[in-house]
Amino acid sequence: MLGLSSEAAALLGASAAIGIPLVFNLIKEVCFDRRKRNAERAYISVQLVFLLDKFAGDCEEVSWDRGFDESGPEPDSPEYLEIQVDPPVFDMSTVKGEYKYLEPSLIYRLQSIDVELLKVKQRLREMTSNPNFGAEIMDKYILLRRELYADVGLTVVQLSADIRAKLKIDVDHGWSSKDSLLRSKAHIWRIKSRGALRRMERKAQIKMRLPF
Repeated sequence: MLGLSSEAAALLGASAAIGIPLVFNLIKEVCFDRRKRNAERAYISVQLVFLLDKFAGDCEEVSWDRGFDESGPEPDSPEYLEIQVDPPVFDMSTVKGEYKYLEPSLIYRLQSIDVELLKVKQRLREMTSNPNFGAEIMDKYILLRRELYADVGLTVVQLSADIRAKLKIDVDHGWSSKDSLLRSKAHIWRIKSRGALRRMERKAQIKMRLPF
């Protein structure tokens, strides 16, 4: 056998008899682990898509909260405005599965949602803790709140879309909060533009009344 002694040939044969099954089993375990990892990742990701879309929808509701019941007339003064929709809560505890199968970058983006919510609360707290804050500027608070949660909602919508694209998950709920969030942002922009225009008009009127 290739010039080998009978002892060497016997040793080689014994090694092959032992080694080939071991290699085969190792390859089988690697393939099984890969299938399990992909299946677990897809299982978790489907849950995440539904969770993220639900959360984005909650952000959408806040982004349209104008501070009064829309079934009635709009108050004449900011003093009568008050929050109508509670802030959204992002809770991943309902997602079942092992997160170790997810990519670190995805886990980071998911955890970042809570950080973004903390930033929103901090921005709003800074406004209300200002000594100059009062009911007379509640409309500005409401507008800021709408804008901040709209931004968070759009970020989450993008994350959900990225998960679908990455794992080729085709999940269609028949609706998407993206368009509504974008309309809310446009509505906020129009309100800000009108406010800026009124301020410019007031400044112009004041200048016109000043003696030369």
